[in-house]
Amino acid sequence: MNQTLSMPDTAMKQRWRVADIVALYELPFNDLLYRAQTVQREHFDPNAAGGCKEDCAYCPQSVHHDTGLKADKLMEVDAVLKAAEIEKANGATRFCMGAAWRNPKDRHLEPIKDMIRSVKAMGLETCVTLGMLETHQAQGLRELKSEVVYGVVEAGN
Repeated sequence: MNQTLSMPDTAMKQRWRVADIVALYELPFNDLLYRAQTVQREHFDPNAAGGCKEDCAYCPQSVHHDTGLKADKLMEVDAVLKAAEIEKANGATRFCMGAAWRNPKDRHLEPIKDMIRSVKAMGLETCVTLGMLETHQAQGLRELKSEVVYGVVEAGN
């Protein structure tokens, strides 16, 4: 069954009608995923500023890809928390953070851990994408109970 469902013009600023919620709930799963990805792409740039030295053809984080974005240093914890507060005030329930690293040192992850703890303390779910991690680093992040942790763990570590 092919259903059409239009989102309110003001999206999250307007209360949803029950009929719209039911129609969304009843969508086939792949249609729901498609709609979610469409909304995400409307509001977030899927490109990334490549900082990883690996040449993975599929990954925009590689320095071998020109995404047109400039690389930045890791944001300060306070700046991240201010952004998380703004997003929560706008209705977000999850705050995602990312950095393009190839084998970060443990000390590099300490500010990330502070960010995860502090954002969770605000009542938001967290997700992080951090590039290539060692097994103990991934386990350390897992202990913080971030809902989603994206990272590549080298099999030999």
